[in-house]
Amino acid sequence: MPDDLKTGDMNKDWGMKVNTPFHVISNLPAGRYLDVPVGRNMVIKTRNGFSSQEWYFHQQSRTIRNMKHKTWSWDIQNHGTSSNMQAYNTNSRWF
Repeated sequence: MPDDLKTGDMNKDWGMKVNTPFHVISNLPAGRYLDVPVGRNMVIKTRNGFSSQEWYFHQQSRTIRNMKHKTWSWDIQNHGTSSNMQAYNTNSRWF
């Protein structure tokens, strides 16, 4: 996959637009938003307009990152052996 995609270009393999902010909204009745309010644990909260509820696809690392903490990407705690989702420092490229 070429790394020369620019902001707004569609990465067809991943089905995501590069560097374009989006929200993850729960299908639960309240329609809450995925957020990283305090610390690194992800929670679903009422929409508040904060950048901690905005995410984007980072083409170079093939990760989903947070708009407030731009070096944090989605991570499953304990190297994937947990059911807890967190935002953590992106420390490598996608393989």
